[in-house]
Amino acid sequence: MVEANLTPDKARVVLLTELARALKLRQVKEARPVLEEAVRLARQLERHDLMAETLLDLADHHISLANYRLAERYLQDAQREFAITNDLGGEVRCLGRLALVADQQGQYAASLAYCYQGMAKATTSNTRRFHTSLKIQAGNTFIKLGDYEHADEYLHEALAVAQHHDYPDRINLALGGLGDVARRQKLWAMARRYYLQSMAVSQRLGLAPEVLAMQLNLAELDERQGNYAAALALGHPVLRQSVAVGQLLAIPRALGLLAWASLRLGRPDSAIHYGKRSLRASQAVRSKEGARAANEVLALAYAARKDFAQAYTASSGRKAYNDSLLNEATTNRTAALRLNFELGQQQNQIKLLTQQARLQAQQRELDRLRQQTQLIGFVGISLLALLLAGFFFWRFRQRQAARETALRTALAADLRDDVGTLLRQISLQSNLLQEGLADAAGQRLQINRLSDASRTAVRQLNDVVWSLDAQNDYLTDLLTRMRDYGHEVLCPRTIELDFTLPTDLPVYRLHARLRRNLYLIYKESLQNILKHAQAVSRVTVCVRLEGPQLILDIVDNGQRGANGPSAASGRNQKGLATIHERATAIGGAATMGPVLAANGTVTGYGVRVAVPLPQQLAQGSPQAATTRSVTKKG
Repeated sequence: MVEANLTPDKARVVLLTELARALKLRQVKEARPVLEEAVRLARQLERHDLMAETLLDLADHHISLANYRLAERYLQDAQREFAITNDLGGEVRCLGRLALVADQQGQYAASLAYCYQGMAKATTSNTRRFHTSLKIQAGNTFIKLGDYEHADEYLHEALAVAQHHDYPDRINLALGGLGDVARRQKLWAMARRYYLQSMAVSQRLGLAPEVLAMQLNLAELDERQGNYAAALALGHPVLRQSVAVGQLLAIPRALGLLAWASLRLGRPDSAIHYGKRSLRASQAVRSKEGARAANEVLALAYAARKDFAQAYTASSGRKAYNDSLLNEATTNRTAALRLNFELGQQQNQIKLLTQQARLQAQQRELDRLRQQTQLIGFVGISLLALLLAGFFFWRFRQRQAARETALRTALAADLRDDVGTLLRQISLQSNLLQEGLADAAGQRLQINRLSDASRTAVRQLNDVVWSLDAQNDYLTDLLTRMRDYGHEVLCPRTIELDFTLPTDLPVYRLHARLRRNLYLIYKESLQNILKHAQAVSRVTVCVRLEGPQLILDIVDNGQRGANGPSAASGRNQKGLATIHERATAIGGAATMGPVLAANGTVTGYGVRVAVPLPQQLAQGSPQAATTRSVTKKG
């Protein structure tokens, strides 16, 4: 039909986009030249509506290939074209695609912001379907944030709207999202039921990519439940089909599934083969989660084959990706929680302004009625006005109290996620203590554990608040925090702390990474002393500046076993390795070892960390004199 219609008109543009969609089902990359021709022709015709639709199709093509930068550029162009034609539904679709791009790159706060921005637009027959897609996208993002309550709420809302208005291409997506929620909660039977329902709808509609995604989900369910042979049987055709049609995001998942199933069936060579391919495919689409999983299965497979050098390399790669993902997850979750809080505040402000406007309008109407009914009598009108004003004031106070209650509930939910784990530990210890099953010594042990858990919860919450406060970015704030932490953990153990630092300390502003790693190195050093040093009575901390470097010395007078530091436990060695890694991550170096007296005897153990400092903000030079803060025993 395209070859038969050579006239450069709207019909040819439509035929080109339909041809591209058909080619995409066979091989994704084959659709690109056709889509680019459709965009070129639409631009030549100067039709903004055609331009917007073709640009949106081209953006979808790049999203499927994980070319996110190009996808964002085309989506922004499409959004401008939809705005020119006042196509509100098109603008909502662009926001949904931008949310998907942000979600696939791990930018969950940005993804939710796009979803909320789209859902804030008016709901009409032209936007209802796309609002449903935004709710599904928001639900999928909340799944990745671990907020299954909000995810379930959004996905059920989307499913109800899709079923009511008969949107089968949204029903399958909502069912797939609910399957993901169930799988994250290890409700395997429920997850399988949702996946099968979603696949049935997609098969009826002829949506091959969605069918492929559900087959992959079902294969992963089999692997999680120990049905490794079934997982392999389903995983191989999924992989072949993914490669054939060019579904780049599905390929690393399918390869990872085959690697894990092969490993569980005692086939380490096959696991290594699929693991390597999964790692390369994950790196090609910049999937850190896939790369971490691939390195993990490679480490186990190499170890099973007793190739421990390769196993160590893969394990190091897994740890690197894991640390990166943990940091990103913390940042993204903090940003998402902050976004939810800000949106809640904005909504409360909007409600308050709306109520005030309504009250003002009612007051104006009341004034107009008062003027029209002056003949009835001033006293009667005044009494009516007072009654109405009192009623509206009462209604205002009632709604204000409801808003305050909702805000408190939202804040409580946010705090529950952060400190819930430690509070559950405290609750468990309290219940054990109340049951009174232990003897006096056991009760004292439980009380000590309860006290330790409480102090840890308070300390961790204080650390989070302190690390988020931009006012604590200076070197002096960091040193004050370090000194306070030393007093806090050493005094209860009757250990004397000698904390020394320069008297004339220059003003340095530290970036968050340097400040956090230096503080964690200090905490790790003190925890190593408390856990592994014997007969320690004094800890000396000395901070000094040598040119552009900060030198931190932490020395204790304890012992590390009969054979010296080499006899330290594996946990201690891991802590020392962590100190090395953190120092290297901020461009510094760490050394540690026993402290020897003049006669060669070991008098303690010391850790020295040297890190480069940024350019100082204010002039000042460190002096030789020092100031000292000492906490005595007891």
